[in-house]
Amino acid sequence: MVVVSTEQFTEIQNFIRAYDGDLNSCNVELESRFPELSAITLGSILSKVVLQRVKTTYSRLVAKVDSLVSQYQNAAQQTPDHDILLKMAAKLRIPSTVVCRIVLGKLYQNLPRSEVLDMLRVPDMIPDSLLAMNVSYCLYSEHMDGPLTDAIRRCIGEEYEDRMKKLARAAGMVFYDEGDLRRTGYDKTPDLKLAVPFLFRGQVINWIESKASFGDVDSHRRYVKDQLASYGNRFGPGVVIYWFGYVDSIADCAENGNEVIVTDGFPETEEIEFLTFNLPCSLVDTD
Repeated sequence: MVVVSTEQFTEIQNFIRAYDGDLNSCNVELESRFPELSAITLGSILSKVVLQRVKTTYSRLVAKVDSLVSQYQNAAQQTPDHDILLKMAAKLRIPSTVVCRIVLGKLYQNLPRSEVLDMLRVPDMIPDSLLAMNVSYCLYSEHMDGPLTDAIRRCIGEEYEDRMKKLARAAGMVFYDEGDLRRTGYDKTPDLKLAVPFLFRGQVINWIESKASFGDVDSHRRYVKDQLASYGNRFGPGVVIYWFGYVDSIADCAENGNEVIVTDGFPETEEIEFLTFNLPCSLVDTD
Protein backbone atom coordinates (compact mmCIF):
# COMPACT_ATOMS: atom_id res chain seq x y z
CA MET A 1 0.00 0.00 0.00
CA VAL A 2 1.31 3.44 -0.95
CA VAL A 3 -0.96 5.66 1.11
CA VAL A 4 0.81 8.77 2.37
CA SER A 5 -0.49 10.51 5.47
CA THR A 6 -1.54 14.13 5.18
CA GLU A 7 1.20 15.07 7.63
CA GLN A 8 3.96 13.38 5.63
CA PHE A 9 2.62 14.74 2.35
CA THR A 10 2.72 18.26 3.81
CA GLU A 11 6.30 17.63 4.96
CA ILE A 12 7.29 16.54 1.44
CA GLN A 13 5.58 19.56 -0.12
CA ASN A 14 7.30 21.96 2.28
CA PHE A 15 10.69 20.37 1.55
CA ILE A 16 10.18 20.82 -2.22
CA ARG A 17 8.95 24.38 -1.88
CA ALA A 18 11.90 25.37 0.30
CA TYR A 19 14.53 23.54 -1.76
CA ASP A 20 17.09 25.92 -3.26
CA GLY A 21 18.67 24.18 -6.21
CA ASP A 22 17.96 22.41 -9.48
CA LEU A 23 14.98 20.08 -9.60
CA ASN A 24 16.99 16.96 -10.48
CA SER A 25 19.04 17.40 -7.30
CA CYS A 26 15.81 17.94 -5.37
CA ASN A 27 14.59 14.57 -6.63
CA VAL A 28 17.74 12.87 -5.32
CA GLU A 29 17.42 14.62 -1.96
CA LEU A 30 13.80 13.50 -1.66
CA GLU A 31 14.79 9.85 -2.12
CA SER A 32 17.42 10.21 0.60
CA ARG A 33 15.11 12.02 3.02
CA PHE A 34 12.06 9.76 2.53
CA PRO A 35 13.51 6.27 1.83
CA GLU A 36 10.27 4.57 2.84
CA LEU A 37 8.62 5.88 -0.35
CA SER A 38 9.51 4.71 -3.86
CA ALA A 39 11.40 6.93 -6.29
CA ILE A 40 8.45 6.91 -8.68
CA THR A 41 6.04 8.08 -5.94
CA LEU A 42 8.37 10.89 -4.85
CA GLY A 43 9.02 11.88 -8.47
CA SER A 44 5.30 12.13 -9.12
CA ILE A 45 4.78 14.31 -6.03
CA LEU A 46 7.70 16.55 -7.04
CA SER A 47 6.29 16.95 -10.53
CA LYS A 48 2.86 17.96 -9.22
CA VAL A 49 4.27 20.52 -6.75
CA VAL A 50 6.56 22.04 -9.39
CA LEU A 51 3.87 22.24 -12.07
CA GLN A 52 1.54 23.90 -9.55
CA ARG A 53 4.31 26.43 -8.89
CA VAL A 54 4.54 27.09 -12.64
CA LYS A 55 0.79 27.68 -12.86
CA THR A 56 0.86 30.24 -10.05
CA THR A 57 3.99 32.08 -11.26
CA TYR A 58 3.73 31.84 -15.06
CA SER A 59 1.98 35.17 -15.58
CA ARG A 60 4.63 36.93 -13.48
CA LEU A 61 7.40 35.26 -15.50
CA VAL A 62 5.82 36.34 -18.77
CA ALA A 63 5.49 39.89 -17.43
CA LYS A 64 9.26 40.07 -16.95
CA VAL A 65 10.18 38.37 -20.22
CA ASP A 66 12.33 41.33 -21.31
CA SER A 67 14.45 40.89 -18.20
CA LEU A 68 14.81 37.14 -18.81
CA VAL A 69 15.85 37.68 -22.43
CA SER A 70 18.38 40.35 -21.42
CA GLN A 71 19.77 38.06 -18.74
CA TYR A 72 20.24 35.29 -21.30
CA GLN A 73 21.76 37.58 -23.93
CA ASN A 74 24.21 39.16 -21.48
CA ALA A 75 25.38 35.72 -20.35
CA ALA A 76 25.60 34.49 -23.96
CA GLN A 77 27.92 37.39 -24.83
CA GLN A 78 30.28 36.41 -22.04
CA THR A 79 30.34 32.64 -22.41
CA PRO A 80 29.48 29.98 -25.01
CA ASP A 81 28.19 27.66 -22.28
CA HIS A 82 25.33 25.32 -23.12
CA ASP A 83 23.65 25.54 -19.69
CA ILE A 84 22.79 29.25 -19.43
CA LEU A 85 19.03 28.68 -19.61
CA LEU A 86 19.30 25.67 -17.31
CA LYS A 87 21.00 27.76 -14.62
CA MET A 88 18.40 30.54 -15.02
CA ALA A 89 15.64 27.99 -14.47
CA ALA A 90 17.38 26.60 -11.38
CA LYS A 91 17.42 30.07 -9.81
CA LEU A 92 13.73 30.51 -10.60
CA ARG A 93 13.04 26.94 -9.32
CA ILE A 94 10.96 26.04 -12.36
CA PRO A 95 11.42 23.55 -15.22
CA SER A 96 14.01 24.74 -17.74
CA THR A 97 11.68 24.15 -20.69
CA VAL A 98 9.34 26.79 -19.26
CA VAL A 99 12.15 29.36 -19.47
CA CYS A 100 12.95 28.16 -23.00
CA ARG A 101 9.33 28.57 -24.05
CA ILE A 102 9.14 32.13 -22.71
CA VAL A 103 12.49 33.23 -24.17
CA LEU A 104 11.79 31.69 -27.58
CA GLY A 105 8.34 33.27 -27.63
CA LYS A 106 9.88 36.71 -27.13
CA LEU A 107 12.86 36.37 -29.47
CA TYR A 108 10.73 34.96 -32.29
CA GLN A 109 7.48 36.76 -31.57
CA ASN A 110 6.99 37.56 -35.25
CA LEU A 111 6.74 33.89 -36.13
CA PRO A 112 3.55 31.81 -35.79
CA ARG A 113 3.20 30.25 -32.36
CA SER A 114 3.24 26.78 -33.90
CA GLU A 115 6.71 27.40 -35.34
CA VAL A 116 8.01 28.59 -31.98
CA LEU A 117 6.67 25.42 -30.33
CA ASP A 118 8.35 23.36 -33.05
CA MET A 119 11.66 25.01 -32.09
CA LEU A 120 11.25 23.66 -28.59
CA ARG A 121 10.58 20.17 -29.93
CA VAL A 122 13.36 20.37 -32.53
CA PRO A 123 16.02 22.87 -31.36
CA ASP A 124 17.96 22.48 -34.64
CA MET A 125 15.28 24.74 -36.16
CA ILE A 126 16.49 27.69 -34.03
CA PRO A 127 18.63 30.05 -36.20
CA ASP A 128 20.88 31.09 -33.29
CA SER A 129 23.27 28.16 -32.77
CA LEU A 130 24.13 28.98 -29.14
CA LEU A 131 20.46 29.38 -28.25
CA ALA A 132 19.72 26.13 -30.07
CA MET A 133 22.39 24.36 -28.02
CA ASN A 134 20.99 25.80 -24.76
CA VAL A 135 17.44 24.78 -25.60
CA SER A 136 18.60 21.32 -26.65
CA TYR A 137 20.46 20.86 -23.37
CA CYS A 138 17.34 21.85 -21.42
CA LEU A 139 15.16 19.56 -23.52
CA TYR A 140 17.26 16.48 -22.81
CA SER A 141 17.99 17.35 -19.16
CA GLU A 142 14.42 18.12 -18.08
CA HIS A 143 12.25 15.61 -16.21
CA MET A 144 9.30 17.82 -15.19
CA ASP A 145 8.04 19.51 -18.35
CA GLY A 146 8.47 19.62 -22.11
CA PRO A 147 7.78 17.53 -25.24
CA LEU A 148 9.93 14.57 -24.21
CA THR A 149 8.47 14.48 -20.72
CA ASP A 150 4.94 14.64 -22.13
CA ALA A 151 5.71 11.73 -24.46
CA ILE A 152 7.16 9.69 -21.59
CA ARG A 153 4.08 10.38 -19.44
CA ARG A 154 1.79 9.25 -22.25
CA CYS A 155 3.78 6.03 -22.63
CA ILE A 156 3.68 5.37 -18.88
CA GLY A 157 -0.07 6.07 -18.83
CA GLU A 158 -0.62 3.59 -21.65
CA GLU A 159 1.63 1.03 -19.94
CA TYR A 160 -0.46 1.13 -16.77
CA GLU A 161 -3.72 1.00 -18.73
CA ASP A 162 -2.44 -2.15 -20.45
CA ARG A 163 -1.43 -3.57 -17.07
CA MET A 164 -4.93 -2.88 -15.74
CA LYS A 165 -6.55 -4.64 -18.70
CA LYS A 166 -4.34 -7.70 -18.25
CA LEU A 167 -5.20 -7.87 -14.54
CA ALA A 168 -8.90 -7.46 -15.33
CA ARG A 169 -8.81 -10.33 -17.85
CA ALA A 170 -6.85 -12.50 -15.42
CA ALA A 171 -9.52 -11.85 -12.78
CA GLY A 172 -12.21 -13.02 -15.20
CA MET A 173 -13.74 -9.61 -15.87
CA VAL A 174 -15.60 -8.80 -19.08
CA PHE A 175 -15.32 -5.13 -20.01
CA TYR A 176 -15.45 -2.43 -22.67
CA ASP A 177 -12.48 -0.10 -23.03
CA GLU A 178 -12.45 3.57 -24.12
CA GLY A 179 -12.29 2.68 -27.79
CA ASP A 180 -15.33 0.38 -27.51
CA LEU A 181 -17.35 3.04 -25.70
CA ARG A 182 -16.47 5.87 -28.07
CA ARG A 183 -17.46 3.78 -31.05
CA THR A 184 -20.92 3.47 -29.48
CA GLY A 185 -21.25 7.25 -29.07
CA TYR A 186 -19.99 8.04 -25.55
CA ASP A 187 -17.86 11.17 -25.19
CA LYS A 188 -16.45 11.00 -21.64
CA THR A 189 -15.51 7.40 -20.98
CA PRO A 190 -13.71 5.50 -18.18
CA ASP A 191 -10.74 3.32 -19.06
CA LEU A 192 -12.82 0.21 -18.37
CA LYS A 193 -16.61 -0.15 -18.28
CA LEU A 194 -17.55 -3.53 -16.84
CA ALA A 195 -20.05 -5.61 -18.77
CA VAL A 196 -20.70 -7.52 -15.54
CA PRO A 197 -20.21 -5.49 -12.34
CA PHE A 198 -18.52 -6.88 -9.23
CA LEU A 199 -18.64 -6.19 -5.51
CA PHE A 200 -15.64 -4.45 -3.93
CA ARG A 201 -15.57 -3.04 -0.40
CA GLY A 202 -19.34 -3.33 -0.21
CA GLN A 203 -19.93 -1.38 -3.42
CA VAL A 204 -21.13 -2.54 -6.81
CA ILE A 205 -18.31 -1.52 -9.18
CA ASN A 206 -19.25 -0.59 -12.73
CA TRP A 207 -16.07 1.05 -14.06
CA ILE A 208 -12.33 1.40 -13.40
CA GLU A 209 -10.12 4.42 -14.15
CA SER A 210 -6.31 4.25 -14.25
CA LYS A 211 -4.11 7.17 -13.16
CA ALA A 212 -0.36 6.67 -13.57
CA SER A 213 0.40 9.39 -11.02
CA PHE A 214 0.24 10.24 -7.32
CA GLY A 215 -3.20 11.26 -6.07
CA ASP A 216 -3.07 14.59 -4.25
CA VAL A 217 -6.09 16.58 -3.08
CA ASP A 218 -6.11 19.23 -5.81
CA SER A 219 -5.67 16.87 -8.76
CA HIS A 220 -8.17 14.35 -7.34
CA ARG A 221 -10.84 17.00 -6.90
CA ARG A 222 -10.20 18.16 -10.46
CA TYR A 223 -10.47 14.59 -11.77
CA VAL A 224 -13.74 14.07 -9.89
CA LYS A 225 -15.18 17.30 -11.27
CA ASP A 226 -14.00 16.80 -14.86
CA GLN A 227 -14.27 13.03 -15.24
CA LEU A 228 -15.13 10.72 -12.38
CA ALA A 229 -18.39 12.36 -11.29
CA SER A 230 -19.79 12.00 -14.80
CA TYR A 231 -18.84 8.31 -14.84
CA GLY A 232 -20.60 7.85 -11.51
CA ASN A 233 -23.72 9.67 -12.69
CA ARG A 234 -23.88 7.68 -15.91
CA PHE A 235 -22.76 4.20 -14.87
CA GLY A 236 -22.88 4.07 -11.06
CA PRO A 237 -20.01 3.57 -8.57
CA GLY A 238 -16.48 2.81 -9.77
CA VAL A 239 -12.81 2.64 -8.82
CA VAL A 240 -9.97 5.07 -9.57
CA ILE A 241 -6.48 3.57 -9.25
CA TYR A 242 -3.58 5.88 -8.40
CA TRP A 243 -0.72 3.53 -9.25
CA PHE A 244 1.94 5.72 -7.58
CA GLY A 245 -0.04 6.11 -4.35
CA TYR A 246 -2.22 8.83 -2.87
CA VAL A 247 -2.59 11.07 0.15
CA ASP A 248 -4.94 9.47 2.67
CA SER A 249 -7.45 12.35 2.80
CA ILE A 250 -8.73 11.82 -0.76
CA ALA A 251 -10.08 8.34 0.01
CA ASP A 252 -13.05 9.76 1.92
CA CYS A 253 -13.30 13.34 0.66
CA ALA A 254 -16.82 14.67 0.18
CA GLU A 255 -16.42 15.01 -3.59
CA ASN A 256 -16.29 11.22 -3.96
CA GLY A 257 -19.88 10.82 -2.83
CA ASN A 258 -20.95 7.21 -3.14
CA GLU A 259 -19.64 6.88 -6.69
CA VAL A 260 -15.81 7.00 -6.40
CA ILE A 261 -13.61 4.50 -4.54
CA VAL A 262 -9.88 5.32 -4.38
CA THR A 263 -7.18 2.61 -4.44
CA ASP A 264 -3.44 2.38 -5.15
CA GLY A 265 -3.63 -0.89 -7.07
CA PHE A 266 -5.91 -3.30 -8.86
CA PRO A 267 -8.37 -5.04 -6.51
CA GLU A 268 -7.02 -8.32 -5.16
CA THR A 269 -8.79 -11.52 -6.18
CA GLU A 270 -10.06 -12.15 -2.66
CA GLU A 271 -11.58 -8.65 -2.58
CA ILE A 272 -13.65 -9.24 -5.72
CA GLU A 273 -17.07 -10.85 -5.68
CA PHE A 274 -18.80 -11.24 -9.02
CA LEU A 275 -22.52 -10.72 -9.20
CA THR A 276 -24.61 -13.72 -10.20
CA PHE A 277 -27.94 -13.64 -11.95
CA ASN A 278 -30.69 -16.17 -11.34
CA LEU A 279 -32.60 -16.89 -14.53
CA PRO A 280 -36.35 -17.62 -14.41
CA CYS A 281 -37.03 -21.34 -14.59
CA SER A 282 -38.84 -20.84 -17.91
CA LEU A 283 -35.53 -19.66 -19.49
CA VAL A 284 -33.45 -22.59 -18.26
CA ASP A 285 -32.96 -25.44 -20.73
CA THR A 286 -33.72 -28.65 -18.81
CA ASP A 287 -33.25 -31.03 -21.72
